[in-house]
Amino acid sequence: MEIINTENGNFSLNAEMVINANKEFAEVNSFDIDKTTNDMGNGYEWIYFKNIKIGSLYFFLNVCFFQNKTKMINFSFSESQIKNPSWDNWNENEEKTNQRNFEEWLNKSIGSKRKFNWGDISSNYDLKGAGTSVTINYQ
Repeated sequence: MEIINTENGNFSLNAEMVINANKEFAEVNSFDIDKTTNDMGNGYEWIYFKNIKIGSLYFFLNVCFFQNKTKMINFSFSESQIKNPSWDNWNENEEKTNQRNFEEWLNKSIGSKRKFNWGDISSNYDLKGAGTSVTINYQ
């Protein structure tokens, strides 16, 4: 299954659950999988999914909405279920390895192109946040 469709920006959790720039908060929130939400009170709302199995990988997925429309998907993944991250099990070298792995996964999944007519995709190591993720920004 193709997780990221570069033609339209669709991010597919499975055949029925697809997130893209046209999805509204309520529609994604209605997905029948474990999640939490956060209303920031300023037009931004978030939905957080943990350990969503897509193919052989487990995804942590954070979906950002602004004024009810999808603005960004931020995710990381692992070959095994991801435990609750904490400073006790954090390792900078592991995060840098994760970024290389995420970039390699992106290259295999979508090729080297990162800018599209619907938005862009990047893999990032955030030194201040001490985490690594892939980000899909919708225009």
